[in-house]
Amino acid sequence: MRIPLMRHIDRFLGVPLCWISGLVRMTFKRRAAAPVESILVIKFFGLGSILLSTPTLRLLRIQFPEARIIFLTFSSNFELLEQIPMIDERWFIDPRTPGSFLKSFAVITTRLLTAKIDVVLDLEFFSKFSTLIGAIARPGKHIGFALPTRWRSWNLTDSIALKNDRHVSRTFLRTVAPLGIDGSDLVLPHIRVNRAATRTLPGLPAASPHEEIICVDPNAGETSLDRRWSGDCFARTIDILQGDNPDALFCFIGSAEERDYVAGIVEKMKFRSIRILNLAGQLTLNELMALFSRSRLLITNDSGPMHIAAAVGLSTVSLFGPESPEFYSPLGNKSINLFASLPCSPCLNMYNAKVFRCPINAKCMKDISVEQVVDAARILLREDVSNETLVEAAL
Repeated sequence: MRIPLMRHIDRFLGVPLCWISGLVRMTFKRRAAAPVESILVIKFFGLGSILLSTPTLRLLRIQFPEARIIFLTFSSNFELLEQIPMIDERWFIDPRTPGSFLKSFAVITTRLLTAKIDVVLDLEFFSKFSTLIGAIARPGKHIGFALPTRWRSWNLTDSIALKNDRHVSRTFLRTVAPLGIDGSDLVLPHIRVNRAATRTLPGLPAASPHEEIICVDPNAGETSLDRRWSGDCFARTIDILQGDNPDALFCFIGSAEERDYVAGIVEKMKFRSIRILNLAGQLTLNELMALFSRSRLLITNDSGPMHIAAAVGLSTVSLFGPESPEFYSPLGNKSINLFASLPCSPCLNMYNAKVFRCPINAKCMKDISVEQVVDAARILLREDVSNETLVEAAL
């Protein structure tokens, strides 16, 4: 199912269902809180957001070493969850078609009704569907972000004020406070890649592991395509960087659905050579992480691969507009975040379901110039670059 359809279903069907579940909870006594033996964590959307929830999962594992930690998400996130060792069980809902969604939802509902879930940690921002999932589990504690609506408050036992003026990873950490956990300790997400398995990758010519590779992600995911910098600007940027780095491989990445869009950008380039590769749709997530481990730089819109690159340790030039780097910047790597910061920015937020309605046609993205991106890339490609240099460049 497409994201807009899922949003409509969540809005128009989810609200009455949450009202019903809330009324049931208010009418019948909830199961009393018990020693924590099982925790259900819910996060459906965003590879990057799931990765940024790992510091929270780490604290849950430390506080409850014997508890069974279950993570519920969409089936498209399967590969990423395999990289998270703190999880004991991985449950999936398949949203590809209405039929697959209903079938997988029925399976999950049966599990929720038969499993004894002590704690539900809902990391979605105001999703009716995740609220309903948590209610079906009938936990002793149901923790989620606060919203001034009865359908939400009647279902939660503990409401956490959402503060979008701090990084999302710290926002997630605040949700463990009702469990008596100090969430001030942020351990940065990190993914270990088997470097011995990175020497050959599908679509990538045989090359030395030390060959200079620059990755480019001109995509932004279906949840908000308006986060994309223009294809023309990406083409001009890579044309310039090719002149600086004639021996480098430039690898464009993306999903299979994004391959044609990426191909259109490559076609706009003045210098299309065998050193320009369109790998969109050609790599699994594990292969993408392997590619990142071999690369020097990723130039990217605000996207899931941006956070994966940071967790691998790859430097990033990250372009923000409708979203804010204050909330979603990559963590733990050398990064320059370019953000026009218009008076109306950021306009994508959890309160409007991240629906983009812009009267000035995404001026925040258009105000990022090719020269700014090229300059940032040149800084990060220098051998002597330091974190202090990055702070000055970002300002």
